[in-house]
Amino acid sequence: MTDYPTNPTDVPDFLSGLEYSDVPVDPAEVPPPLCPDDTVTVTTSLRIPLDLHQRVKKAAEQRNVTMSALIRDWIELELATLENDQPISRADALRALAALHPLRRSA
Repeated sequence: MTDYPTNPTDVPDFLSGLEYSDVPVDPAEVPPPLCPDDTVTVTTSLRIPLDLHQRVKKAAEQRNVTMSALIRDWIELELATLENDQPISRADALRALAALHPLRRSA
C-alpha cells in the first residue's frame, strides 16, 4: 500500500510515483474503505429566506450544534414520521375532527 504524504515536501515524490491509466480497475483490486463505518456525505445547497436562516441558526446555537447537524436531525425526524405515517381519507379526518369537543375557556 502507498504511504500518503504527511507534509508538503513529500507531495512531489508521491505524485511522481503515481501511475495513470484509462484501463478500468478490476473490482477485486479495489481496496476497502478506510473506515467502513463512515457514512458518505454530500453537500446540498438550500435556498431559504434570511429570517428562516436566522431562526435556524439561533436554534442550533441554543442546542450547541451546527446548523448542518440540526437540519440533518430535523430531516431525519420528518422522514421517519413520513415513513411511519398511516394516511387516512379526508372523510375520516373530518369525522374525527367533528367528534372533538370544543375547548372550554376559563374566565
